[in-house]
Amino acid sequence: MDYLFVYGTLLKHFDHEVLQPLQKFLQFKGNGSLKGELYNLGEYPGYIEKAGALHNVKGEVYLITDPEKVFTTLDEYEGEEYSRKRKLVRLNANKNIRCWVYVYRQKPKPEHKRIMSGDYIAFIRNKG
Repeated sequence: MDYLFVYGTLLKHFDHEVLQPLQKFLQFKGNGSLKGELYNLGEYPGYIEKAGALHNVKGEVYLITDPEKVFTTLDEYEGEEYSRKRKLVRLNANKNIRCWVYVYRQKPKPEHKRIMSGDYIAFIRNKG
């Protein structure tokens, strides 16, 4: 089984147009978190892997029923800035599950501020 962890503009809160045709292939499993850091890259966030990270990035976990269709679309959408990797995600605070996650490939620039809460929706709400 393939699972997807989303943490930014692909969260259901944003109802992103790229996910709309993929909804039939994605089953929401719950809220999750993974170790690492989240950065504000301007119009969207980026998840950064960090060995020994103490911070959590919050997001949503989906079961993927047609990985080929989902990843063909999402890999193109995420582009060269991100690589898709399997990471251990804590699902609903009670179990760990391996999920595909889009990891930001570049080092954050000075203007890319870390989202301390690891929660992109809370960051957007507080910003506005």
